[in-house]
Amino acid sequence: MIRYTILVLNFAISVYGQTTYQQKKLLDLSEAHLIRSRTQKVQADSMARSKSWAIVGQLTSGEEYWLKKLAVNGMPIYYCTENLVSAVSISTDHVWPGGESQLFLNGSGMIVGEWDGGRVLIEHQELEGRAFQIDEYPDLSDHATHVAGTMIAEGVNQQAHGMSNTAILYANGWDNDDSEMAAAAADGLILSNHSYGTRGGWHWDSFSDEMWVWWGDADVDPTEDYHFGFYDEQSREWDEIAYNAPHYLIVLSAGNDRNDGPDPGTEHWVWSSMDNDWVLSTDARNNDGPWDCISYHKISKNVLTVGAVNDISDGYNGTNSVNISSFSAVGPVDDGRIKPDIVANGVGLLSSVSSSMEAYDSYSGTSMSAPSVTGSLTLVQQWYQERQDTLMQAATLKALAIHTADEAGEHDGPDYRYGWGLMNTSRAIDMISQLGNGYLIHETVLSDGDSIDIQVSSNGSHPLRATISWTDIPGIPPAPSVNPPDIMLVNDLDLRIIHESGTIYDPYKLNPYYPDNQAITGDNIVDNVEQVHVSNPEPGSYSIRITHKGSIGIGQPIGIIVSYDVPGNQMIHVGSNGDDLTGDGSEENPLASIQAAIDLSLSGDTVIVHPGTYNESIQIVSMGILLASEFLFSDENSDIGSTNIVGMAGEPSVRLNQAGYSTRIVGLTISHSDDEPGPGIHCVSSFPTIENCRIMDNITNSNGGGVYTQESNVTFIGTEIYQNTASVGAGIYAVGSNIELDKVLFADNHSTLDGAALYMMQTDLYLDHVTITENVAGDDAGAIYLRYGSNVSVMNSILWNNEPQEIVFSPVGGENFIEIYFSDLYGSISGIETNNNGNTTFGLTNVIDHDPMFCLLDSIDFSLDSGSPCVGTGENGSDMGAYGIGCELVGVMDNSDQVEQFMLYPGFPNPFNPIVRIDLDIPNIPADNIMVHIMDIKGRNIATLLDEKGISGHRSLVWDGRGDNGTAVPAGLYFVRASTVSIIKVQKILLLK
Repeated sequence: MIRYTILVLNFAISVYGQTTYQQKKLLDLSEAHLIRSRTQKVQADSMARSKSWAIVGQLTSGEEYWLKKLAVNGMPIYYCTENLVSAVSISTDHVWPGGESQLFLNGSGMIVGEWDGGRVLIEHQELEGRAFQIDEYPDLSDHATHVAGTMIAEGVNQQAHGMSNTAILYANGWDNDDSEMAAAAADGLILSNHSYGTRGGWHWDSFSDEMWVWWGDADVDPTEDYHFGFYDEQSREWDEIAYNAPHYLIVLSAGNDRNDGPDPGTEHWVWSSMDNDWVLSTDARNNDGPWDCISYHKISKNVLTVGAVNDISDGYNGTNSVNISSFSAVGPVDDGRIKPDIVANGVGLLSSVSSSMEAYDSYSGTSMSAPSVTGSLTLVQQWYQERQDTLMQAATLKALAIHTADEAGEHDGPDYRYGWGLMNTSRAIDMISQLGNGYLIHETVLSDGDSIDIQVSSNGSHPLRATISWTDIPGIPPAPSVNPPDIMLVNDLDLRIIHESGTIYDPYKLNPYYPDNQAITGDNIVDNVEQVHVSNPEPGSYSIRITHKGSIGIGQPIGIIVSYDVPGNQMIHVGSNGDDLTGDGSEENPLASIQAAIDLSLSGDTVIVHPGTYNESIQIVSMGILLASEFLFSDENSDIGSTNIVGMAGEPSVRLNQAGYSTRIVGLTISHSDDEPGPGIHCVSSFPTIENCRIMDNITNSNGGGVYTQESNVTFIGTEIYQNTASVGAGIYAVGSNIELDKVLFADNHSTLDGAALYMMQTDLYLDHVTITENVAGDDAGAIYLRYGSNVSVMNSILWNNEPQEIVFSPVGGENFIEIYFSDLYGSISGIETNNNGNTTFGLTNVIDHDPMFCLLDSIDFSLDSGSPCVGTGENGSDMGAYGIGCELVGVMDNSDQVEQFMLYPGFPNPFNPIVRIDLDIPNIPADNIMVHIMDIKGRNIATLLDEKGISGHRSLVWDGRGDNGTAVPAGLYFVRASTVSIIKVQKILLLK
């Protein structure tokens, strides 16, 4: 068996539209479904008219219905709505503007679809301007408008605030739903809500005659409706749409068919295939439930089916706070699969209705729980896109919702009432925020014959959990019968967690023959979601292993979610006087090597490196830590130069592998000696910030002398990259990455081939206040070389005197794009050679071609002469380049006393954990006390950072998240308040834990 192994946190960058092949397949499906549904509708309507059946209408209960088609036995099949306070119940309010997470998510820029029983009142005050009726459905629907409001209502009435209150809604009627869904998925739709179902089992007053109707097939079984739990042709068709649209998640209500039915002997209607009509009967038949009462397309494998629980007005508070509603349909599915997938509030939910533009009503039903989840998942995708610049595939989003759900029910693990638990939006979004700090979201393809191993470690103090989900090939429906055991899973994947000692942990599984029993662990052969939970892990290394049974054809895309550790919050010291054997990492008794400190760290910890030369190659793997010199506290350039990591021969000085967003490297020199050359930073699948560092004197015969990045998001701030050598990309070589440069210098880097300063391949590059000068390439592009569809934005920067040209596009591969504004470019537009393989957007009036008049070229100090044409000609009157006037790097704060106005700068980083730096400019006002306080959201003074008189100039302060009493404060929003006698300045900061 072939196997590939990853070390945690390889984020797959994917395009959220479907492939060209998938789009064609979806459009073909759309056309086929449309032709068939129209034919079926004509036949059904004709039969209805001949027999005086209702075709469309609304019952006194409020249920809306519509004749869809005829069953094989001639019985009419009706769609019906399933309606009989949610944001608090599922913690979505935590991530709204003003919520305790302070993430300010509202669905901005996101589009969600709705199919329902009529036209949405798009002019309603909660929906106006953001809801669009895509089809020309004639009749307004209270239900459709209520569902729409649950998802996107603006909150004019705060009690009816939608889950995603600035999102866009594309609404459709339910006729031709499968055809329209396939077409919308081909066009890029990623989420849609379907709060309706097909009548099954017992139903009261279907014909408005106050009688029971049994919607089963008496020829298959006279006492139980076989459709419950049965994977039918509609289930297969919706699975087929989802399979061909891997970024499209279909969310369905579970239905309200539990506990329905009359007393035995009650006269009722039943379909007679012999009479080809409804007939009266008093035969005894089973009531619906108490188990196995979900039917039709809700049984599909590749959808998210949502059950309803009673309102949890005070928010989740343990399993006792979650109670299934009396009506919510439950599993199992006939083959034993877990349905519903998840639950949300579906009782007493206030939302917009269509009777007027200011009308509201309170509904109950799984129709209400589903849009709560759909709207909330819109926020989850919004946050993931903001952090990762892409969207999750549907299987990954489903896995994340399941992985982060609150436990519900009598026992740990899944069950057939609550599925995997109560949706917890806040926890899902927090997991995205903390990727790399004990959390992983990974998308990949398992090839036939392969296995996947993901290596993680645990200190044993917190549970270890892994969840996988995959969009499975549609199953083949069995012949109609009651509870056929035929397994509908096609590609059977297997998840295991294996400890280094050999102990194997199996996934959850349920027994459909004993639906009330607690979940056990073992080989799950029915579900396309698997989860392994190790509640008390033994300390050590673990492998998250994914394999498969049989053949999986061309391979199976999967979404993988892992919680493997939690952030730490300790500070570990390294010093030249330290000892790795006897040191404990304290400031008084430091360690001797940086790697020893890293090995001792957990995600979220801080490693402080005291001045010295450290001859070692270090690696940060599967965690996010702060690695810094004393510059973190001093802001003294001397601390950068005196704290040097000198890598071993042929090895990167710093290796980052699956390092998370909280990874920061601050105030270090990263280099090699002449005797033992090697590359500087090697970064794969990581998301670090490199601040105020010097990356210099690194040499490699391969790619990336100073920095090599692959599938990473890397931010450089106030950093100097110079005197590095490589074949290509002597400064930075990046492939499949996102690179942001702010106040960065590239100078005297040498490539034997292309891209002396920067070589970008399939990479997005952003430059702001960057200086690139005196770099030399043997072939092309002393400054920037672009290849295979790279995109570059240049602002407020200087590209000057690089050889043999400034910017060159590769003549082969995908087209490249560059935009340049407010910058000094040697040769102006002629300094860009596109080789007819891309486009340039050029600021004709604000891009100059003048000698920037650097101060001291010989000393690698490229600050500007006061007469430089780059002074004051950047955007908003700023200076171009990495340096201001004089000889100090802008990114490394100076302490000059020449300050004209009182200024408090935003804290950095923000959000932060555990340390934030706060900078302020203080003019000469000797009579005033200068005070800087940390305040909580109630205005209480938490910590005093400064209280002095007669000071001026630039000051940098550091807050470590502790109050004046030395106690760590909780995570949340805080305010920095800087004041004089007459001036007050305030900035927000967000502490994460």
